[in-house]
Amino acid sequence: MSVLNGLKPEKVFEFFEYISSVPRGSGNTDKVADLCVKFAKDRGLTCYRDSLNNVVIYKEASAGYENAATVVLQGHLDMVCEKENGTDIDMAVTPITLAHDDKYVFAKGTTLGGDDGIAIAYALAILDSKEIKHPAIEALFTIDEEIGMDGAKGLDGTVISGRLLLNIDSEEEGVFTCGCAGGCRVNCKIPVKREKLLSGYNTYKVSLAGLTGGHSGTEINSQPASSNHLLGRVMFELNEKFDIRLISFEGGRFDNVIASSTEAVIAVRDEDIRAITSFINDYDSELKLEYGSINPLVKLEIREIETGKDITVLDKMSAGKVLSAVYFAFQGVIEMDAELKDMVQTSQNMGVTCLKENEFLMGFLVRSSIDRQKETSVNRISALIKMLGGSVELFGNYPGWKYAADSKLRDLCVKNYRKLFGKEPVVNSIHAGLECGILADKLKGLDVVSMGPNILDIHTPKERLDIASVERTWKLILGILEDCINL
Repeated sequence: MSVLNGLKPEKVFEFFEYISSVPRGSGNTDKVADLCVKFAKDRGLTCYRDSLNNVVIYKEASAGYENAATVVLQGHLDMVCEKENGTDIDMAVTPITLAHDDKYVFAKGTTLGGDDGIAIAYALAILDSKEIKHPAIEALFTIDEEIGMDGAKGLDGTVISGRLLLNIDSEEEGVFTCGCAGGCRVNCKIPVKREKLLSGYNTYKVSLAGLTGGHSGTEINSQPASSNHLLGRVMFELNEKFDIRLISFEGGRFDNVIASSTEAVIAVRDEDIRAITSFINDYDSELKLEYGSINPLVKLEIREIETGKDITVLDKMSAGKVLSAVYFAFQGVIEMDAELKDMVQTSQNMGVTCLKENEFLMGFLVRSSIDRQKETSVNRISALIKMLGGSVELFGNYPGWKYAADSKLRDLCVKNYRKLFGKEPVVNSIHAGLECGILADKLKGLDVVSMGPNILDIHTPKERLDIASVERTWKLILGILEDCINL
């Protein structure tokens, strides 16, 4: 039985449930691509699928629109797979469990994948319809947007003829995004050495949790607190004051998500634990003063834990390198845009930290609308890591998307928004990566606008899709397609 049955627009939610019936995390898009190909074949639509799992479904223009310019409807098949602590599900093999209330569609204990499943659902509903008026449609579904936009990068541009592209990968209704930041992922490795733990030490876990986290682009200014960075600060100062031995340090799973919880395991002498506990408790109070207004659940704590025999700890030099890396690497907004109000220009997110047996791993995502500033931030990370004896690998480097002075598609979108809602939309550029920049670079002469319904708390298990907003945005998309006859 359909969980979303009765929600409007019915076909959109039907197809959202359709693609949610299989796992579709980044790097795991075979099954959802299969569904899209099956959809096309069942309806006699021409379909292209490449070796990456990018899918393009083609539909001829409806009657009267044969001479109108082709429109590309674009979104990405993959989603960020995050789950709440205690949620027993392997998201690589098990689909999410959908649910809804009067206002929102959500998933039980996991991310929803509204980013960007709603784009696929909208497109499939349009492709399925025999009543909707529209020009020729090329529905482009890319893969692995969330981990480097590899699908857009690897797409053969010759399979797309349209030069009007509606990207449905924005998460705020009434906003037309017409520019975005470029980005670069930075993976770091610092070799470490371990030694056996001597007698006289007990083991403790130091944890920092309760931070809001969120998207490292759109929320880097409003949610600046990163658990990786803050616990790194705590542990660096703790190491300077006391004789602690570092066993583990780990937080975050994705470089494009602001880390919300991080844990370290340390060994401490009995005579020091009272002073260390006092230090941690005082620091907890300070963090609540610094970040409690936007992270009311923030909590730093220490507790004794049981560990097995033959524990190994980092030697003093290795521990110093690890804690220096998380302490001195920048986190957050580096520079604001001088021309666009409240717009971040350059930022850096330490999304992943993981101390393994012989190496310490860090994953950063640097974003900037200025290529030189992006390069400078990447160089600073590289210089720090190399000074600490580590190595750096760059990947997922993608261009920004420059705001165009003139855009027929943007004008059409604004016109239809005014007509439908009787007010002005917001037209802006964002500090986040969109595939639009890559596609605009690949498809010369592309006129592109990004839009979408309200999706709250993306990339977190609290992600929610606004039902009423989905319907309003559906009506807007249909109005834009119908009006494309005038372009």
